[in-house]
Amino acid sequence: MTIGIAWVERRSDGREDLYFAADSRTRGVRVLDLSPKLMLLPRSDCALCIAGDTSATYALMLHMSAAIAAHEPARERNLDVIELKRHLLRVLTDTINSVKDAAEPFASEDAQLILGGYSWRTKEFQLWTMYYEERSKRFRARDSVKFHRFLPKAVFVGDKAKAYRSELWNALERSRGPVQMQPLKTLAAMLAEAKLEDSIGGAPQVARIGPHMNSRHMTVLWGKDRDRHLLGRKLFAYENCDYWGIDPFSGSTEAPRHFLPARTKREVVK
Repeated sequence: MTIGIAWVERRSDGREDLYFAADSRTRGVRVLDLSPKLMLLPRSDCALCIAGDTSATYALMLHMSAAIAAHEPARERNLDVIELKRHLLRVLTDTINSVKDAAEPFASEDAQLILGGYSWRTKEFQLWTMYYEERSKRFRARDSVKFHRFLPKAVFVGDKAKAYRSELWNALERSRGPVQMQPLKTLAAMLAEAKLEDSIGGAPQVARIGPHMNSRHMTVLWGKDRDRHLLGRKLFAYENCDYWGIDPFSGSTEAPRHFLPARTKREVVK
C-alpha cells in the first residue's frame, strides 16, 4: 500500500520542476521498507509512480518501461508525452485483459499509477492519474485538477491518499505563502510517525524532472544520522552516488556525495 504524490513546484525565480514522491513500504507475507515505487522511464522527460497490489503494479510498470524502450520515437521524445500516454493506456489495458485463471476480478484499487512529464507541445508539465475502470474493463487517465491556490497542479494515489490530502491541505492553509516543498514535508512527517503495522513506512523516495527535460532520482536524508537513502535503501558509507540529496523536512538540498570536500568524504567512509 502506498502514498504516491506528484506536484509541480514553482521556485522563487519562476522556474518550475515536477516532483514525484512516495513511501517505501510493501507488505504481504513480509514487510519491506525499501521497495521502489518510482521509475524514471527510458526517456528523460517523464516518470511513473505506482500504488496498489504489488503483484500487478510491478508488472505494469515494467511493461510500460519496455514499451517506451522498444520504440525509437517514444524513446527519443519525438512522441510527445501526451501521445505517449495514449499508447501506455493501451499497454496497461491489454496487460490486465490478458490475465488468466484469476482468483477474483481485477478491481480499480488493484492498480493506480501516476504518469507525469514535460510536454514539448504545450510547453508545460502534464500530470495524470491512471486507473482501471471496472465497467469498461479499460485503463483511463484523469488530468490533474487544481488542489489548492498554493498548489495548482498535484495528484495523489494510494490507500492513505485521502488522509494525506487532508494533512497537506491544512499545512498549506497554515503556510499562507508559496509551497516550498510542502508536499514532501507532509509526507516525511507522516512516515516519521508510521508504525510497523501501518500500510506505509520507510524513507521517502523522490524524483525530479526539470523543464529542460532531464529527470533524476534524489537521495533522501533520513533517520537520526541523516543517512542517504535511494528509493528507500540506505546507501553504504563507501557508495558514491551521482544524485543530489534532499532533506524532506526542510526541503534543502545537498550536493552528491562524491562532490563533497575530501575531508568530509573521508569522514563519511569511516
